[in-house]
Amino acid sequence: MHERGGVVAVGGILVGLILDTGQDEGDYVEEQLQYLLAELSHLDLVSIDRVPASLQAPPGTRSSGTVELGTLLIGLGGSGALLPVLVGLAQDWLNRRRSGTIRIQIGGDEIELSTSSDEMRLHALEEFLRRHEG
Repeated sequence: MHERGGVVAVGGILVGLILDTGQDEGDYVEEQLQYLLAELSHLDLVSIDRVPASLQAPPGTRSSGTVELGTLLIGLGGSGALLPVLVGLAQDWLNRRRSGTIRIQIGGDEIELSTSSDEMRLHALEEFLRRHEG
């Protein structure tokens, strides 16, 4: 059982996915999040939930209001075998839009994906996935 912000995933891995479009307009963030949700819905995920405003980061923390609007909790199956697929989908989605970032969190571990593909980011991504292999 995993818990994050009062939401519990039973028998699986709970992944936080935070979209930052780089825009301050809430309507734009919502539109982009809907596009991302449509693509995520094609994966065999246990759950995809929007984070209620009451569970989002308090003012003054690292997250901005824009990031908070785009926060999802994604339940993966028990083995976590879909984590590389989820990360690949998120990276591909960002590359097609050529802007923004997506932070992926599991427990206290976090990685930030962006449109850059330099060797250091690739190595960091490989290490993140290795730490959470099923």
